Amino acid sequence: MKRHYRWLFIALVVIVGAILLVDLIPDGEKASGPVVRFWGAARRVGGSCLIVENEGTRFIVDCGALGEQGAGALPPRPDSLAFAIVTHAHIDHVGLLAELFAAGFRGRVYCTPGTAELAPIMLSMMRGTSREKIPREAYDRALASLVPVPFGRTVPERGVSFRFFRAEHLLGAASVDMRLVSGVDTVRLVVSGDIGAGNSILLPPAERPGRADYVIMESTYGGTVRDTSRAAAAGHETFADSIAKIIRAGGDVLIPSFTLGRTQEAMAVIDRFIRKGTIPSGTDVYVDSPTARKITGVYRRMKGDLSEWARSAYSGEVLRFPELREVRSRTSLKVHDRTHRPAIFISSSGDLAHANSPRHLMKMYDDPGNLLCIIGWQPPGSLGGRLLAGESPVLVGHQEGKKFKRDWISPAIATRGFHSFSGHADATGLLEWLGAATGVQCVFLVHGEERQSLELEQMIRAKLGLEVTVPRRGDGFVLTARNGAVAKKFPAQAAGRFDSPAPATVRSDSLTSSEAAAAAGEARESDD
Repeated sequence: MKRHYRWLFIALVVIVGAILLVDLIPDGEKASGPVVRFWGAARRVGGSCLIVENEGTRFIVDCGALGEQGAGALPPRPDSLAFAIVTHAHIDHVGLLAELFAAGFRGRVYCTPGTAELAPIMLSMMRGTSREKIPREAYDRALASLVPVPFGRTVPERGVSFRFFRAEHLLGAASVDMRLVSGVDTVRLVVSGDIGAGNSILLPPAERPGRADYVIMESTYGGTVRDTSRAAAAGHETFADSIAKIIRAGGDVLIPSFTLGRTQEAMAVIDRFIRKGTIPSGTDVYVDSPTARKITGVYRRMKGDLSEWARSAYSGEVLRFPELREVRSRTSLKVHDRTHRPAIFISSSGDLAHANSPRHLMKMYDDPGNLLCIIGWQPPGSLGGRLLAGESPVLVGHQEGKKFKRDWISPAIATRGFHSFSGHADATGLLEWLGAATGVQCVFLVHGEERQSLELEQMIRAKLGLEVTVPRRGDGFVLTARNGAVAKKFPAQAAGRFDSPAPATVRSDSLTSSEAAAAAGEARESDD
């Protein structure tokens, strides 16, 4: 009898101990289901990287560069990643692919055909400007591993299936619709990538998401309401009218422009309004960036991926019109030194920080009959931003021969800003895009400065009635397919399989709006 009680006592101790042990296990380990960790672009713009684990398979969505962080921004244990998905070819989404391979990654990199064409150009530019010496072999491996997948085609990959749908942000830009099979459950996860503003004349409109349990959405302009797709046509018309007024009066126009996407859109809008007669026929349009010329070549080769207007407007090559002069910078800069008919100069960089646009400015700034058109976001303190604010004098860094010079100027050139070219949806556009999704249990907001993300969080709660979380870098969540369930958050150290530290966690329901000092912006590109 005593032996019987002894065994009963031992059994009770084991049961109680097991209950206590379960209570001590972090939520992330108790819950079953796919796990997502926000490694980049959390409460900031740039360095996009999402880590996903499902049934033992780890992969990432995007591997973007962020300022000077370089390889330090890579996800942990790259050699354990099965594959990667990239949403588009901007540096803040693909810029660290070579570093990923240098660190041991050997999987496939899935992307759309447009991204597969553009990524080599951007990575080549990244290699030329990077301060970190990455072996050429790593770049070659990254490019050889790109697997182009047409929009709408489903890719099965180790318990995961996904398809790309159009995001309009850039040629080849995509959102990703995933199905993560975990046991008997399937979780539907949509990752927005960067969503276009509905104002592109070269690209088809962004497609809307369908059913999704969870949505990870960008918030670059989440707290901003500005020109929408309905105002884009009027904005482009104002842009063309401003140019036409200067050209007809005998002045020149400078359009600093990023090489990828923005230059091509500017070319198309100018051509369209030359055809309409708004901008005088025969106005020379100089485009002098070698990288922009390569990218324009991709647009020409991928005519089938462009908008209905672009396909119908150009019977031959896209973006080929009589007034266009695709030349070397040496040729375009010499135009200023001789008598010439009024001209338009589209030149990088978009913020006048480097390359040819500040060199053009130095030859045009002292004439009030000239016009400077700012068509992209300007970083705080940038030359473009200071000119747009009317500052004078301003310091201009520019190349003169083999020397880099800095000169103070008092600009007389007229300066105007145009928002109709923005590549990111504003708050209205983001709400419309998200509102098309059905069955959403929780929305995660990324790729936005904290103020923008938190303001969008409040709008989504108020207007769509959805649960919203603004994660911090390193935050992880277990996703569940159960109706009405919300993703469970866990500290980074609770998921040993990630082997990565993270900031102290914050309950997702405790996040509230706050004013942050930083403004949202578009990712900056380097150029020739």
